[in-house]
Amino acid sequence: MVGILGYSLFELFKIKGKKNIYVWIIFILVLINVFLIFPITNSSGRSFFFTALLISVFTDIFALVFGKLLGKRFVYPSISPNKTLEGTLLGLVIPSFLFLFLGYLFIEQEISGSEVFSELLVISQFIDSLGYLITFLIIMISSLASVSGDLLASKSKRLIGIKDFGNLLPGHGGILDRIDSHIMCIPVFFIFYSFI
Repeated sequence: MVGILGYSLFELFKIKGKKNIYVWIIFILVLINVFLIFPITNSSGRSFFFTALLISVFTDIFALVFGKLLGKRFVYPSISPNKTLEGTLLGLVIPSFLFLFLGYLFIEQEISGSEVFSELLVISQFIDSLGYLITFLIIMISSLASVSGDLLASKSKRLIGIKDFGNLLPGHGGILDRIDSHIMCIPVFFIFYSFI
């Protein structure tokens, strides 16, 4: 994780041209994530990171899929021209429902695999401590942070006039292009996690 974040910082500094406020915000977010690695590792480690990454990934996947299927209204045409209102809203809500449904199956119904669910994801800790409604809102806010991280990166690239932060991953941009939503989701999710 430190290596990925470190290389992301390298990609930021490698950008030619004037750095804008959005690039500096991304820089600060990457540093925050670097500093959070050790407290997270000491408290829950992989299960926290896996949960936060899944929230971010599911948000992105569901927003993309439902944006393509149902999307009619483009909400950020100057920043990210393919994002639709319908895709964004469903990308925010469906991960919450999915995690809570899985939590209900594994925790309340105790179906096979409950131990694995609790070991791999921290969702059961949220449900046990805060209940289903608060957990739903926390996941939704974390999903919103994920979307915000993606938009922040898109805005900074548009202002600089580049398509990708780097060329390490051909066809996918740089490392930072792959983790832009995670760098916002992880700190927000960690704030909530620190309350349980």
